[in-house]
Amino acid sequence: MSKLSLLCSSILLATLITSCGNSGNKKVSETHEATANQAATENSQAAISVAKKYGIKSAIVTFESNGMGLTQKIVLYFDDFGAREMEEKYGQDNSVEEASLCDGKNRYTIVYKDKTAQNNGACYNGIAYKFDWIEVSKADQKYKPTKLTNQTIAGKDCESFSIESSGSPIIYAGWSNICFLIDQNTQFGRIVYKAISIDENASIPAEKFIVPADFQVK
Repeated sequence: MSKLSLLCSSILLATLITSCGNSGNKKVSETHEATANQAATENSQAAISVAKKYGIKSAIVTFESNGMGLTQKIVLYFDDFGAREMEEKYGQDNSVEEASLCDGKNRYTIVYKDKTAQNNGACYNGIAYKFDWIEVSKADQKYKPTKLTNQTIAGKDCESFSIESSGSPIIYAGWSNICFLIDQNTQFGRIVYKAISIDENASIPAEKFIVPADFQVK
């Protein structure tokens, strides 16, 4: 396993710990655009009946993950208050290598070099971790949830808390239920996943939230 894969896996582990406590650049064809627009309409209607994950309708949030001598760029897109999400992971050459997609119904893992998309089944909680101190404070107390002072991240006044995993604290910070920070010490050293910018209420193309038409779905 590469250092970059280990970096992603460690961040995912931190997210899963708390979650358990709670619950191409290629232009698409006209046909593909029509499909995307239809999917967007259906998913927007479906989103009305579900709880809002985030406090704003849409955003593009850019993150940097630092650890083990590596820096990785990650970009999160969401619309319909989080009913649809796409998280792109960039390689060291600054090109998108992999993405996680929730199209409002199913969750996919997209690998661009292979032009494949793995259907992972129903998408219940979206892609990114939902920051919610109220839920965490009521969760399993073995994680020792502790409220911390606010932090300013990407220009936002973010709430913050910590939990413990194997005796080590993991610090989270967020705004409007969007997680802006995961800071943890792991067996590989300290890893920090942090937002560096946010474009609020962004207009995101409908095709961002569907599997590319020329990709094989498995």
